[in-house]
Amino acid sequence: MILIVYASKSGTAKTAAEQLSTLLGASDLVDLTKQTPALANYDTVIIGSGVRMGAIHKTAKDFIAANADELKSKKWGLFITNSFADSVDEIINAALSEDMQLSAKWVGTVGGKIDIDNLKGIDKFIAKAVSKSTNEGQKIHDGISEATLGEIACCFMEN
Repeated sequence: MILIVYASKSGTAKTAAEQLSTLLGASDLVDLTKQTPALANYDTVIIGSGVRMGAIHKTAKDFIAANADELKSKKWGLFITNSFADSVDEIINAALSEDMQLSAKWVGTVGGKIDIDNLKGIDKFIAKAVSKSTNEGQKIHDGISEATLGEIACCFMEN
C-alpha cells in the first residue's frame, strides 16, 4: 500500500501530491499539517513538501526525523516544490542526512512556482520582494512538472 503525505503552505505541494496520487492509483493521501499517519500499514511512503526560505516545511522535516528508522525500512521518497531550480541540492542536503538520501528511492524537485495570489500578509510581501530580486540567469520553475511526477510514479510502481 502506498502513502503520500505532504506539507504545503501555498498549496503547490498539495497539488503535486494530488496529481501523483492520481497517477499511482491506489494510494492514501494525507496532509501532515492536519494529521500524522502511522506508517505500519504501508510499504511505500512518498513525502511532499513546499519550500520556504530555503528549507522544507517544518512539519515535513519533523515527520521525517520522527520516522527516519521506519522510512529506511520501506520504499520511500521525498519531493519538494520550489521556485528556484538552482537551490535544489542545497535544500535537499539541509533536509536529509546522507544516509536518509541514500535509503530513498527518489529525492528531488517536481518544480513549483511563486503563487503570490495564494499568499497573505508577510508571506505575500516576502514573495513579492524575492520575485523582484532574482538574479539574471537564475533558473526559475514555472510550475509543477508533469513529466517528473510521471517519473516518480513509474519509480514507485516498480517492484
